[in-house]
Amino acid sequence: MRPTISDPFQRETGILRDDASSELLVMELQHRIRNLLNIVQCFVVNTKANTADEYREALTARIGTLSDAYDLIESGEQRVSFAKLLERTLKPHSTLPNGRILLAGPEVILDPRLALSLHMIFHELATNASKHGALTSMSGVVEVLWDFLPQGRGQALAVQWREHGGPEVRKPRHKGFGMRLISTALSRAQIDMDFAPTGLLCRLLVEIDPS
Repeated sequence: MRPTISDPFQRETGILRDDASSELLVMELQHRIRNLLNIVQCFVVNTKANTADEYREALTARIGTLSDAYDLIESGEQRVSFAKLLERTLKPHSTLPNGRILLAGPEVILDPRLALSLHMIFHELATNASKHGALTSMSGVVEVLWDFLPQGRGQALAVQWREHGGPEVRKPRHKGFGMRLISTALSRAQIDMDFAPTGLLCRLLVEIDPS
């Protein structure tokens, strides 16, 4: 078949289109790497410990959960199931006896950025519960309940993390990095931390697109 007059133009247009796509991919990769390095730097600077071994353990755990989160949101899915996210986040604590961690709520699908923030928040809550809260006691229980609530013209995701059956809770004198992370990871969310003597209660209200 003889080439048409438009063939050279079409080939040149295709090359330009491929170059533009490659440039966009590189820019997106650079953006993600910068974000990831900023988070890791934040971990390195703000993680506190009494010994070098404790610091290494805490820092490794935080970087590990960040890796898990990226594995989840980079699995090819454009949206992430909230229930699956919680199961993945709380997996390190799944060796506990059945019934120690209770999850209940409707199907919720999250965009990847929101999923990453929630993953980090619930990792910090679970770590705190294992070191100081309900999961340090054989009778301790953690309940994570969620539902949709109307908010303005849209909807919000209301989540409640409740601990009970563990040691008596005392409000910390100073906010550690974990608590600061919980308070700031979602800039547009309403977060309430109640250090009741019977167990920590954390409530989150997050704007969400349920579609």
